[in-house]
Amino acid sequence: MSSLVTRRFKIYNAAQFKEAFTEASPDYLYFFIGRTQEWPNGDTPSTIVESATGTDYDPWNDMLALKQISSSDMSFAIERTNWTSGIVYDEYDNLINIDAYLGILYYVLTSSNNVYKCISNNRGGASTVEPTGTSTSIFNTADGYMWKFMYSISAAEALKFTTPYYMPVKRLTADDSSAQWDVQSAAVNGAIHMIDVISNGANYISRTGTLAGVTNSSVVVLDSNASSVDNDYSGSTIFISSGLGAGQLKTVASYVGDTKALTLSGSFSITPNTSSGFHVSPLISINGDGTGATAYANVESGQIKRINMVNVGTNYSRANVAITAAYGTGATAQPKISPPGGHGLDPVDELSAHNLMLSVRLSGTEGNTLPSNNDFRRIGLLKNPVLASNGSSATATAYDQTVKLSVINVSGIPDRDEMITGDISGASARLVYFANNTSTNTTGDLKVLAVNGTFQSERFTANTSGVTGNVTSTIIGDLAPYKGDILYVENRQASVRTYDQIEDIKLTLQY
Repeated sequence: MSSLVTRRFKIYNAAQFKEAFTEASPDYLYFFIGRTQEWPNGDTPSTIVESATGTDYDPWNDMLALKQISSSDMSFAIERTNWTSGIVYDEYDNLINIDAYLGILYYVLTSSNNVYKCISNNRGGASTVEPTGTSTSIFNTADGYMWKFMYSISAAEALKFTTPYYMPVKRLTADDSSAQWDVQSAAVNGAIHMIDVISNGANYISRTGTLAGVTNSSVVVLDSNASSVDNDYSGSTIFISSGLGAGQLKTVASYVGDTKALTLSGSFSITPNTSSGFHVSPLISINGDGTGATAYANVESGQIKRINMVNVGTNYSRANVAITAAYGTGATAQPKISPPGGHGLDPVDELSAHNLMLSVRLSGTEGNTLPSNNDFRRIGLLKNPVLASNGSSATATAYDQTVKLSVINVSGIPDRDEMITGDISGASARLVYFANNTSTNTTGDLKVLAVNGTFQSERFTANTSGVTGNVTSTIIGDLAPYKGDILYVENRQASVRTYDQIEDIKLTLQY
């Protein structure tokens, strides 16, 4: 038995996570910081083991403060690939194993913060011309590459969601007057924008020039240097490359070498004239379950080097190509079918964006909620916490999870991270900082974590500095401990905070 969990299942899971915070009865997600003390091995973070202690209790005991993450702080994300001259980028290929796209360079981020998908890499050539512009059409650059503009990353999105390793991606659901919306609207389902030549073959013939005469809409006369052999071009195609009637492609029914008269199997809808350029080359037959795709070939030294699309067609899900002519054999080619809906319709799906980036900004003390007098070594995500005061859902922007010991008669300034012990109760806690409210530093609040036991109205002693004082009351943290789901925990090296510091922290969840 064979089964497969597709990339869309991963994208769906990421989307469901994001949507959970915008529904009528939403979940609430908070980013938390914690752990002020050093790790057992200095500044080498301890390994996290998922267990009741390691992921349920310890993060709560060391939790300093939390800030809410809203849906606007979330974005689908893909691995960042900066366009670089000299790199051979990979072509989009509808036949490739999607899992193989991991590490394949088939899209780029340019210096203008535009994202492009590579449609053709000029048969394995290096890219030397950076793609530009926001056209809805696939376009060529001078290095032979074909690119599709997908979307732009705004300055605000770049600041919020771009890292050295990831960049944001989205699908628009309404017209925002952007170039991306134009691209989505212009996408063509099942179009064939590219036919890749697999084998060049040999002994093919072609002819380019300007028509010497036009008898009628189905008979034209090639230039005087065209073949003098009857039916040399029979079974080929003629493409009007310039001038009147440009863009039309017809199959050649017969050819008279003496008069250079070429008869078509049908008629031109716009009859060309003697100023019209032509291109005669082997017949490219595109067969599949869609309609309308047509193309012609470029022949060099008897070999087919490139196939050019005239009409991309629509609604193909499978297709193959046959190459035939009066002369020449051995050339093979493979059409590349656009993804469902067409190139550019859904960048999230097309670029396999099954990562979700969360971006949170910690600005100073966040209204005296976040400590600025100590560092932290743990971050994480907490879903649906509840208030310690009444058990209702926590919905505010930020919370302070430290315990406040109101103290008087303090003999000095205790050291950060030292242990505070009650002389009567034996209760202990780790000091985050002393928030004094007198010029003599004798009265204030000891903000502490990892409280073990219950402090009474009693004398306390700091175990390192020897500072003493009297506890008069205790105020617990804003949130009820161990209520809500800890979804993510990360141990890291120390991050030092100051009162005027702004920290942009980005987490990428990989599904």
